[in-house]
Amino acid sequence: MESQPHASETPQATGMASLTRMLRILFFCFLTLIAGVFIYYFVFSGIIRVEEQYEAMLLRFGVLQKHATDTGDSPILQSGKWYWSYPYPVDEVILVPANKSISVSTGNTFKAWVNPSGNMAGASARELRNGVDGYLVSGDMHIFHAEWVVSYRVEDPASYYLNFYDDNNTTGSTTFYLPSSEQVKTQDRLRGHELMIRNMLADAVLSETANWTTEDLIRTSRLVPDGKGGEATVRLEDRIRARLSKIVEEVGLGIQLQTVTLVGIYQPPAAALQAFNQVNASERNRQTLIQNASTYANQVMAQANATCDRLINEAKAYQETVVGELQAQAQYFSSIQAEYAKNPRSTITVLYANAIRDMLRGVPNKYILHQTPDGTQQQLRLQISQVPEERQQDATPLGQEASYAPASAQPTGEKSRE
Repeated sequence: MESQPHASETPQATGMASLTRMLRILFFCFLTLIAGVFIYYFVFSGIIRVEEQYEAMLLRFGVLQKHATDTGDSPILQSGKWYWSYPYPVDEVILVPANKSISVSTGNTFKAWVNPSGNMAGASARELRNGVDGYLVSGDMHIFHAEWVVSYRVEDPASYYLNFYDDNNTTGSTTFYLPSSEQVKTQDRLRGHELMIRNMLADAVLSETANWTTEDLIRTSRLVPDGKGGEATVRLEDRIRARLSKIVEEVGLGIQLQTVTLVGIYQPPAAALQAFNQVNASERNRQTLIQNASTYANQVMAQANATCDRLINEAKAYQETVVGELQAQAQYFSSIQAEYAKNPRSTITVLYANAIRDMLRGVPNKYILHQTPDGTQQQLRLQISQVPEERQQDATPLGQEASYAPASAQPTGEKSRE
């Protein structure tokens, strides 16, 4: 008798087959997903857009690639455009700040070292520590602290990135041993464009300030011969910028300088700060006194000019008055002269009457002497009261006789014969 297969074996085989099919489907889906992710990563991850204020370069296995542009083949990927590249490590896109200003400062290179807490290190905090504190030396051998900042723009990204090694992760520690046996460590960049430009700026500042006196450094300007027998004003910032431009051009860093600026003012060492402030106070006092004296001089000059103008105006007015009077008198004399030429006797009579009238006008007592034809003299004393009368014109019109009519005449004496 043959044995029949157990009834439970058929469902088990069916389940294993179903599981096998499901695993195959899952594997296929997983494989498809991996292929899709790989295709998406390969195709879409290579799409890049260069942001504004940046330019980019495409390196393929470390070799700079060129791209066709409107002006020809160029290794620079322009800002604001889309590009495609293979994923890393085949292609590598390097972004370079090309259309924005970058600032680099000398930092504490020429300043007294300051610890992270913000206080000057050292017990006394007034002595200059050689090898720790930074400083500048002027042309007249004076020590100063200062900080300079340069702003630049990348003009040639290929030269800026490819000609110089720049590893942002490369750092090192520098140890300072202070006189108080205090050990200080600081982290400094050992490589990079910023450090290179900072050193170039420090070189230009050191070289230029060594040729300037203390007073010129404080004013940040000085007078130099202009080659034409005169003098021209030269600014310290312009001279340092010219030196730095020459260094950058010689190195070929691929940047364009924009500004070179002094942060604040030149500061003396802490030990000489009080004396320096006293000198500055004296200088400010001198400037104040000079300004006050100049203001007073301007006020006095303004008053003198006003007085001078007033005197001149008064003199001109007096001149015009005198000239007018003289012209009137000359015209009056000319008219009398013309009448005298016509009728001399009448003219003399009128002039005589006018003279007598002007003479008697201010005399309170009047005496009239009369002589008869036979030679007898008579004296009449008349008391003539003061009679108000309107002031007549100085000159009586020619051709009219002067007449006098006293209001009352009363003899005060008797006739006497002599």
